[in-house]
Parts: sequence; structure tokens; C-alpha cells
Amino acid sequence: MKKILFFILAITIVACNNTTETKKVSNETKKENTEKEVKSLPTLAYIPEINILVKDTVDDNMMLLGKVDHKGLTQKEFKQWYKENYYAHEIDTITLEALKPKLKDISIKVFMGTWCSDSQREVPALYKILSTAEYNTSKLEIIAVSHEKETPSHLEKGFDIQYVPTIIFYKNEQEIGRYVEFAQETLEKDMLAILNESGYKHSYEE
Repeated sequence: MKKILFFILAITIVACNNTTETKKVSNETKKENTEKEVKSLPTLAYIPEINILVKDTVDDNMMLLGKVDHKGLTQKEFKQWYKENYYAHEIDTITLEALKPKLKDISIKVFMGTWCSDSQREVPALYKILSTAEYNTSKLEIIAVSHEKETPSHLEKGFDIQYVPTIIFYKNEQEIGRYVEFAQETLEKDMLAILNESGYKHSYEE
């Protein structure tokens, strides 16, 4: 009788150990499968925030910092100067006709300060020119900088931004010229000179 009891007890212990081992293996398999599933998930592209409002470091006004778009520039904090300068700019229609076909192969990067009077004048004028020329604004990038010409994400790095606005024109991903702060003639004529690659020099270039 004792032998039978001992035999049953031994079988029970082995069975419990096997169950524990089975559970352990099962858990490890689940863990491995979960890790595989996580690794197989698609990597989502990081989309930086846009139109970030911060307190101006010089006065109590607000300013934009980092990537901005037309919506950001026309919000209530900037709407007044944007509208005034947009409508104040008179399009040079003759130059625009020559400019329009050349803009098709051009991408534009603008560094500006919403606190800067030159930026407040030139950027709305640029938007008006591009809109009239039916330019594809998906090829336009605008970056708002601080008074120190900086952004939190260092978007200005490598572009040698000393004055704003700085409007950089690219053809085949190569810079062909830049417009800095104010025009030599008019914004349209300066843009045309840059796009013609005729040796245009901006306001601070020797």
C-alpha cells in the first residue's frame, strides 16, 4: 500500500513540475511573439510641431519659434501687420510674368522673425508674389527664429543666418542665391536676378 501511495505521489510531483515547465515555456513563447509583434510595427515618422507661440524675450509680446506656415502668420497676434504689409505690396506684374515660369523648379526656405520689422514687411510681400504666381507652396518652408537667430531644434544650423528675413532659393537641391533683409531694387526683380543666376548679391554680400 505504501508503495502505491509513493508511486502516486511521485507521479503528481512530476506532473506539477511538467505543468510549471510548460507554463514557463508558454510564457517565454508569448514574450518572444510579443517582442516580434512590437518589432514588426511600422515606424511612424516624427512630425515636428508647427506654429509654436512663445513669449518674446525682449518684450511682453508673443512670437513664433520654429517651423511656421501661413496659418501661423495670420493668427491674431500677427494678423494686423501681416494684412497691412500683404495689401501694401504692389505687384510688379511685368517682372512677375518673367518670374512665374522660373519658379516651377525652385524650392524656397525662409528664415524670419515675427518680432522683426523687415520680416513683417518682406514675408507677406513674398506670400503675395508667390500666390499671384500660382507657386506650389508645398515647396516653401518658413522658419521663425529668436532675436539671437536661433530655434530650439537648431533648424538654423548650417545656414549662416545673420540677418532676417533671409530667403534662400534652391534649384535641384542646390542653393542658387539668397535675398537678405531688403531689396536691391524690388523683391520681384531681386528674385528674378537670383533665379536667372546672374551673379546677384544680397544686401550684405561683398
